Amino acid sequence: MTVPIQSIEESLSVAHVGAIVSRAGASFNLVTNDYGVDVSVRKIASFGGRLMDLGTAFDCQLKSSVNWSEKDDHIIYDVEVDTYNKLIFREENSSIPCLLVLLCLPKEQSEWLVATNDSLILRKSCYYFHLKGIKTSNSSRRRIKIPKANLLTPEAICNLLELEKSGELQ
Repeated sequence: MTVPIQSIEESLSVAHVGAIVSRAGASFNLVTNDYGVDVSVRKIASFGGRLMDLGTAFDCQLKSSVNWSEKDDHIIYDVEVDTYNKLIFREENSSIPCLLVLLCLPKEQSEWLVATNDSLILRKSCYYFHLKGIKTSNSSRRRIKIPKANLLTPEAICNLLELEKSGELQ
């Protein structure tokens, strides 16, 4: 039996985000019970020569898809209504922000991952979006526009952790 495409997409999003967070020097923790959060990102620092979790954190709901497009300076994605409304509910009822992180995969599966003797290439890019507002009454999907400036990079992870620490990510 072949692994479902959705499982491959999910695994690639975990690998992609995990690599970026690790490169940022932060902690990447998979959340084992899926109640709308896939990973937790936490700020780590050195204290007395030992690593310490500083308690600054944000959570992520990971999505990956070939069904996205680009328009001007935005990534256009139709998120499932259930996911959209859960993230809005979470924003209203939690002290820890939860970002939607979308891995935009190429249409061709053969381009998703390339492994050679010299490199491992994961294509294309992840973008983060902090959903705020009111729940939607749409029946299946809600279109969102993610600014391309929200490219998930190691620097973006560090910046998001600093924003959370200062209370500006809320």
